Amino acid sequence: MNKNWSWVYNPFQKIAGWKAFAIGMVILTFATVIGYFGNTVFYGISIKSVLSITWYKAFSLQATGLAAIVIVMWITAILFAKHVRFQDILGTVTLAKYPLVLAAILFLVLSNWLNDFNNAMLSSANVQELLEIFNKLSFADYVIIILLVMVSFLILIWTITLLFNAFRVSTNLKGSKCALLFIAIMLISEIIIHILITVMS
Repeated sequence: MNKNWSWVYNPFQKIAGWKAFAIGMVILTFATVIGYFGNTVFYGISIKSVLSITWYKAFSLQATGLAAIVIVMWITAILFAKHVRFQDILGTVTLAKYPLVLAAILFLVLSNWLNDFNNAMLSSANVQELLEIFNKLSFADYVIIILLVMVSFLILIWTITLLFNAFRVSTNLKGSKCALLFIAIMLISEIIIHILITVMS
């Protein structure tokens, strides 16, 4: 891919450490604020539309997800890499989540539709009622659902790619060792995030 577009999937060759953290925090704050108005929460690599949200919940979920990935990645780097700086892990991981802004904007634009859909889903008492809801959906409704699924999936893959490159660049690890450690990091951090969210609820 053209080096001019490398920032899309790997901006960490040029931006890392505290600079990346500062830029990433501005972006994450912006995404969280937009998410609040669109009733959307972010935790780890997950995006979820909810019926209602508070400022505390919006920011605490975002912070929990970020902290879990950073801490697990930092511990892994200490055990398996050499000369790793905490600020590089913190900065690159924070910046790696910038695609969430696009998700926040999309969910904000579709927030009214999502609220109606979520209300209908929650009011369903059984499978038959759920099937009736989907039978009543219009063509436009199905287009929106497909759009949300496709965009959410693309943003998920994009974010995971950025997180992998953040780990690789920060630790200088390569090959299968880097890939396997990254998979373990994501699995462990997601488990920790969901446990913490359950405790916080």
